[in-house]
Amino acid sequence: MKTSFMIAMGIGFLISTVFMAIPSTNEWAFLEFPGIGAAYLFWGAAGNSVIVGTAIGWAVNAVVYGLVAFAVLSILKIQN
Repeated sequence: MKTSFMIAMGIGFLISTVFMAIPSTNEWAFLEFPGIGAAYLFWGAAGNSVIVGTAIGWAVNAVVYGLVAFAVLSILKIQN
C-alpha cells in the first residue's frame, strides 16, 4: 500500500510538472484548475509573491493528480 502511494505521488508530481511547464492554452487550462484555484486563494488571502502561489498551485496539482493515480493503481491491483 505504501509503495503504491509513493508511486502515485511520483506520477502526480510528473503530471503536475508537465502541466505547469507547458504554456496555458484553452484546451489544457481546465487541467490546471485545482492548483490554480488554490494559488489564487492563497495569493488573495496572504498577498504573497507569485512564486509562492505558483509553488502552491504546483503542489496542489501534484496531490490531486497523485490521488487520482493512487485510485487507478488501487483499482488495477484489486482486479489482478
